[in-house]
Amino acid sequence: MSLARAFSLSLLLLAASRVLGVLRDAVVASHFGLSGHADAALVALSYPDFTISLLWGAAVPAVMVPRMAGRPPEEIAAEAARWSRLALVAFVLAGLASWLLRLPLLHALAPGLQGTDALLAARALGLGALVALPAGAVTMVGAAALQSQGRLQWQYAGNVVFNLVLIAGLLLAARLQAFGWVAAGIAAASLARLGLMRGVTAGLGRAPAGAARWPDRAGLQAALLALAASGLTVLYTLAARSFASSTGAGQLGVFQYAQRVGELPLHTVFAVAAALALARLSAAEAAGDHAGALERGRQWMRSMLRVALVLGACGMLAAPLAVRLVFGWGRMDPAGQAELVRAMRWILALMPLQAAQLVLAARLNSHRRIADQVLGYGCGLLALFALGAMLPALWWRALAAYGAAYLVAAGVLWLRLARRNGDAEAANLRLLVLTTPALAALGLLLAAWPAPSWGPMLLQALLAAVTLAGGAWFLLRHDAMGEILGRALARRYTRS
Repeated sequence: MSLARAFSLSLLLLAASRVLGVLRDAVVASHFGLSGHADAALVALSYPDFTISLLWGAAVPAVMVPRMAGRPPEEIAAEAARWSRLALVAFVLAGLASWLLRLPLLHALAPGLQGTDALLAARALGLGALVALPAGAVTMVGAAALQSQGRLQWQYAGNVVFNLVLIAGLLLAARLQAFGWVAAGIAAASLARLGLMRGVTAGLGRAPAGAARWPDRAGLQAALLALAASGLTVLYTLAARSFASSTGAGQLGVFQYAQRVGELPLHTVFAVAAALALARLSAAEAAGDHAGALERGRQWMRSMLRVALVLGACGMLAAPLAVRLVFGWGRMDPAGQAELVRAMRWILALMPLQAAQLVLAARLNSHRRIADQVLGYGCGLLALFALGAMLPALWWRALAAYGAAYLVAAGVLWLRLARRNGDAEAANLRLLVLTTPALAALGLLLAAWPAPSWGPMLLQALLAAVTLAGGAWFLLRHDAMGEILGRALARRYTRS
């Protein structure tokens, strides 16, 4: 398969995986509404992924991929075997600890759950973790081995399989009125994804005889530093969800649904933009063109801030219709839908800050400045906890604390990159300062519109479509990276 086709397929599978993640939340919302039962299901479903991301996720690609890239298959197999062995041992223990500590963990993750809901959530969390944690950690090792060969599509295919099996488990739990099927679905989905990954990586071959059984000390040290950076961003979401849960039953669900749908477009577009921008940035750095690398970095930031503004405005306008279509079924009543729209618009107002953080982190990572990322994310997390602790237990508490994390982290990362490059990017900073308040003002304006009915929803969706079309035209004609993408598309579709 050509590189272009593999890249296109990877993006398609990535989008499919994220859409299925939204569908998974929609199934929970339609059957449980905004209730303690819904929060219990969401905590159990998300715990394995959050734990693996926190304790393992960034270490695998950050350490394994550079070690494996360009190596013979048997050396890749040996490195994968070492890390798989470590993953299995570490996360079997993590699964056992999760089962034994399921009630304290639940109280930390969702302090608002009480009584039967808390017991159901704790049991599903513990049982699911026993299987999902070791299976998920070993799966990530296999995904890193394939990534080192440019075969990203299989990682995303595994996530598609995972979500499909998990949705089936949720539907069974709802139909049979047996919450235990949630835990069974988590375990079955994790094993299905692991089975697919093991089948694909079997072609790598066997590790040579006499190969080391465990990762070396240098690899473990690099993994710990990488985890310190990525784990802090996972804690953003975990801490904000905990603050949301403390304000009442169903509020954890409001935060998760709003975050999932609101952030989906930006992170999907960033995956495409990063592939394009990093290639140009790396080429300039490899050629010793410092000025060219700086200009490409500025272009990347400017493009992503413009994209964030367009996507944020479109999302705010289309939010009522999107929520009605995705979550407006079953037990999700109009009042709950209105809560989701309100929370989603708060999340969308943060898009420029999120875009800035994504670009800043990637650019610092290209310079191997992981310590700067740890500093920025750590400051953001401290801001989140500080503001969350000071604010009253109202519906906007978690959203405000979440926004404070991105505001502080983006500021620190910007200062660290400016010090590294000797360039504060004043024009991009002005753009960031303008776009975030502009989106916040649009959200306040839309909050004054009539109560969501089909007429206002369709009108806002039409305005969103016009805004998206206008934004795309501007980016393709007047944005540096947009022009590059436009030329590539023109060559592709005008080729005889």
